[in-house]
Amino acid sequence: MVLSHFIPAIRAALLSAGVLVFAAGSVALAHGDGHRMPDHLGMDMENSDEAAMRPDGFQFKRSLQDYPAPDVNLRNQTGRKVNFAELMDFDGPVLLNFIFTSCATICPVQSATFGQVQPDLAAIEPGYLMVSISIDPEYDTPRRLRDYADLHEAGENWVLLTGQFDDIFTVVRAFDAVYKGENKMYHRPLTFLRANAEAPWLRLEGLLGAEELAQEYARLIHPEVN
Repeated sequence: MVLSHFIPAIRAALLSAGVLVFAAGSVALAHGDGHRMPDHLGMDMENSDEAAMRPDGFQFKRSLQDYPAPDVNLRNQTGRKVNFAELMDFDGPVLLNFIFTSCATICPVQSATFGQVQPDLAAIEPGYLMVSISIDPEYDTPRRLRDYADLHEAGENWVLLTGQFDDIFTVVRAFDAVYKGENKMYHRPLTFLRANAEAPWLRLEGLLGAEELAQEYARLIHPEVN
């Protein structure tokens, strides 16, 4: 049975375990994991896991936004330099999220959804680009991203990106994906979809299963049918 069938239970488990996650994060911060986090990123109730996954919030939030792509150079899972602005010039459907490979909470769910939805996306419109950006670039080397891509059976349409710390967080800020707090465990479950280079971004906040994401993709690509 695929992981997407367990999305509701995983949501509830993450919510009930929130205090445990916070405690574990506090221990990690106390010992220091050697990873820098921006000084101005702090956690508040609006950006906490509880706020994103409260009992009345299982339905993800949808909004249309304009996010200009920063002109920064990153590296993909093969180590090749990738200019992010040029990558976003791709004139086809784009799906984007923020993850990190050592995450044990929402990232495995988001990445499993990306992995499982690939055949569904291809059946709807195969010329898509999928992008996952690490928010822990000092740990997530191209080699670690490559292993992570293999774990989730990433196809050639799926690009995973890391890079210099400041460049990564320039992209995070550009997509209004800043989380508050020095604990990256509290980043929000965000997925972004765009129909083409001229279209606005559809911002989805919350955990989605593969079926839900495929439905959003279909509505975006073929609005006249859906």
